[in-house]
Amino acid sequence: MKRIILTLLLGVAQLSIVNYQLSIGGYALAQQPYGYAPGSVTSEEISGLGGGINEFVQCMTCFDPSGDPALARMKGKKVLGVRCYLRAAYSQARQKRSAILASQGSVAGLIRTQYVNFEEGWNDVLFDEPVIIDEQPLFLGFQVYETIGTPYPIVAYQAATVAQSCYVNLAKKTWEEYTDRGTPLILALVEDGAAACFERTAYAQNTTHPQTVAPDRDFEGGLYVHNFTNESIQSVEIAMQGEGAEFPTMRTINLPAPLPAYGSTIISTQLRAGTTESTTATWTATVTKVNGQEAQPGRPGTTRLYVTYDNFIRTPLIEEFTSQRCVNCPQMAYFLEKALQEYEGDYVYVAHHSGFVEDVFTTQPDREILYVFGGYQNEYNPAIMYNRAILEGENQIIQGIRDMSPEPYKEALALAADMAAMAEVNIECDGNDVTVSGRVARDLVGKPIYLSCYLVEDGITTDKYPQMGMDDADAPSDLKDVFRHNGVILHYFTTEAIGDLLSTEANGSYSVTYPMVEATGFGGTARRLVAFVHKVNRDDPYDTYVLNAAEMHLDDEDGIPSIDNGQLTIDNEGAAIFDLSGRCVSNAHLPKGIYIVGGNKKVIIRNN
Repeated sequence: MKRIILTLLLGVAQLSIVNYQLSIGGYALAQQPYGYAPGSVTSEEISGLGGGINEFVQCMTCFDPSGDPALARMKGKKVLGVRCYLRAAYSQARQKRSAILASQGSVAGLIRTQYVNFEEGWNDVLFDEPVIIDEQPLFLGFQVYETIGTPYPIVAYQAATVAQSCYVNLAKKTWEEYTDRGTPLILALVEDGAAACFERTAYAQNTTHPQTVAPDRDFEGGLYVHNFTNESIQSVEIAMQGEGAEFPTMRTINLPAPLPAYGSTIISTQLRAGTTESTTATWTATVTKVNGQEAQPGRPGTTRLYVTYDNFIRTPLIEEFTSQRCVNCPQMAYFLEKALQEYEGDYVYVAHHSGFVEDVFTTQPDREILYVFGGYQNEYNPAIMYNRAILEGENQIIQGIRDMSPEPYKEALALAADMAAMAEVNIECDGNDVTVSGRVARDLVGKPIYLSCYLVEDGITTDKYPQMGMDDADAPSDLKDVFRHNGVILHYFTTEAIGDLLSTEANGSYSVTYPMVEATGFGGTARRLVAFVHKVNRDDPYDTYVLNAAEMHLDDEDGIPSIDNGQLTIDNEGAAIFDLSGRCVSNAHLPKGIYIVGGNKKVIIRNN
């Protein structure tokens, strides 16, 4: 099973920065915190990062003078140490496991490894020998040996991710930058004389993304504002410039409450989009005034927006990787189903019987989509993906099973539903043909986009098609009653299993027609047509995602035969009757509705 970094909400109290007088060589030395993480956060705003097992965890934040004017002004000044927050105490200095770190030039260019014992909460630790700020990027952070007993040692402010703020190295193998995990609570302790270099300096960044906005228009956005100074801020003027705008838009923003020293806040305000239509249009904010006074230039905050005149409604696509021989898959399916029942919007669900062991339900599309795992050695079940996208807070398309509750799936589904839709998808079926039509955003016209269309079946029981894991000791008591094989692909309509390259008109419109098929099926209780427009890039997971999806439920008018109660013959007596959820129901006194009789005969009964 491939391991990923998990996000865990921490149940801790308010975390606040306090200035200290620390000492080097026995002499008191004043210092100031400098960094992009908030000095004060609540438990709802933070998350824990790590591997979740016994191994080394290293985390660092980059301080780069080339992109931060305040740091450029600090050249020649001393970094005395590191301020960081730990979820638990790590007294591992004697074993040379817990330490503060410093690198120059690159994240792997270590110049300091100083072993210390960490306390739970904030830790201010000085280097034996200060680090001089020069023209090279400076990376500061810490390492501990994470254990299962005290997992996820890194604490991150999850409401905003500052670029170059989150570098993580698990097991001392490979440094990776996480661009959507939040901002780790790591700050530089600089000498007191450097404080003048960031007086009246603040940072601003748009936080509401992905965000679909119209070109050259105001939009309601979340603005992360961080105070670098030791004085409170009541107002900021920002120069915002979206991609394609000739001049920045100046706007003064009065904060609803004074922002304390080294504090951060997120406010909802009117921001201005650029003129360039793009799925990844850059948007930059620079604080030009603080409390009405000219600000010292600070680091600009840059994010990306989806800028377009086309505004489509998102229908999230949920795809599960499963197998009849996967013992843990039924429990993921159980809690996912609970989450879907509580979700109030539209969604499309498909199951891929691949990634672990193939079974009787496996089709070629199930095999082709395995590229999202990044290689055969990384495949596992159960697994799930939403819109085939890397969601905010994740670092890969695939997500594994989390805790035994619907909550993780509800949270991921909400993120997937909030993703910008970049296409319209409609499905029609007259019994003879299936037509998929719609429109893609104009900025995507001419780019490689794919269309997939499936016939899927739901409500397949475990009587004829058994499932491992149904008798697990930890399984929910009603698992056997509610579990069904759902979303099974019976047929794919496209020429290529991964989807066909979609041709559009100049305005983005498209229409594709396929002949309807009569697939044998597995005796399920319902069938659906599923279609989605998507990107395919086997080398870049960030360029693999679903633009939008749709489905159509098939009934007797679409070619499935139906009978009335009066048409039941002696041949039907004693046959099992199922409702559309796949539950076996009694033959007597059935309420008005649609039912299925006789296993894979696909007969629909209407009660009068």
